[in-house]
Amino acid sequence: MCESLQTRLFGQVITVVLSMVSVGSRGSSTNRLGSTSIALIIPIIILLPAAIVTTLISFPYVNAVTDNDTNVVVEIDAKSPFRGADGEIKLMGVVQNTGDIPLEIKLGVYVTTKTDNAAETTVIEEAIPYSRILYPYSVSPFKFSIKSTDPESQTTLTGIGKPFIINFEKLSTPNYDGLVTLNYTNIPSGDNAALVGTVKNSGPFELRNVAVYASAHDKNRMQVDSVKSNTIPVIEPGQEMTFTAIPDPTSESRIEYYSCAGVDINPQMNKLSIDNSKVVRYDLEGPVAIRDLKYDNASDSMLFGVKHYNPDGGPLGIKVASNEYSGSQNPLSIMLDGKDLSIDRIATTDDGKVLTMHIMIPPKEHEIQIIGVSNLIS
Repeated sequence: MCESLQTRLFGQVITVVLSMVSVGSRGSSTNRLGSTSIALIIPIIILLPAAIVTTLISFPYVNAVTDNDTNVVVEIDAKSPFRGADGEIKLMGVVQNTGDIPLEIKLGVYVTTKTDNAAETTVIEEAIPYSRILYPYSVSPFKFSIKSTDPESQTTLTGIGKPFIINFEKLSTPNYDGLVTLNYTNIPSGDNAALVGTVKNSGPFELRNVAVYASAHDKNRMQVDSVKSNTIPVIEPGQEMTFTAIPDPTSESRIEYYSCAGVDINPQMNKLSIDNSKVVRYDLEGPVAIRDLKYDNASDSMLFGVKHYNPDGGPLGIKVASNEYSGSQNPLSIMLDGKDLSIDRIATTDDGKVLTMHIMIPPKEHEIQIIGVSNLIS
């Protein structure tokens, strides 16, 4: 499902044909951009013998959730489960957002256990994709770890369902294209067949809690594991750090290559350096892709490219810290593709701490210039 190592957010839109069956509803949706209902495929429980013979499960399969009103479309591609080195059953695959809104997703799977007195219980195991934010047209691996036996409760696993969406949240978090640079080989490394390399912060602000993820494949190009690296607490602008993502030991001998490598980051209120002693604290909000964000000293401007995920365009929120405003009589001004935005096209609020400006981004790619940002310093 992943043809490139990184999703090209400013390139061609990926067209995916979905197989969708609307047979019921399950779960809930928390929506920052509006509330809608969703149609979910009801998962099927596959009963297993005590030995968990995974070849009896009908995998791989595709499960889709769609919301036609808001172009929310998520596709799950689950692969054959296997018993891990820790004795637990690993159910993995990838999840893809083929809609035009960033999402935070929670996955679930029905698990049936049986006690010594033959009583059966079904519960939902939960997991989240390795990328906490699933941006439009992007793919993220996932993996469930399910106990095959539980000595404390004296239960044995007898059935595993197929993964489904428990709920999702629509986000207004931008995707910063080119913010990180991955340097690695997709060939497994060392005795543990790990994915190793470096991740560099190529952006203008620090990154926190960074992890690299990927899908592992065998010689037949089938996914055999999902891996995620150690978490790197902080990467400063320009800094490069090493990472290692280790597969389950039972998968090592089957791994021929890794694909769909990506980086899990969570940008928040950022600091854009003006010089060695001054920074502007800012944030951007909206379902958009941002590229080449920087400060230009000659024009005292914040510059960046922007493309709205909605083909028709949509809103972008620009926030800058204003509690230390210098008092200059020169107000901030915003230019779109080299032309001033008139005041009636900018909705501005200021609560004394944060100055927020809302503008509409037309379809396709555009250049934004915010002039006078050095008036907002800390």
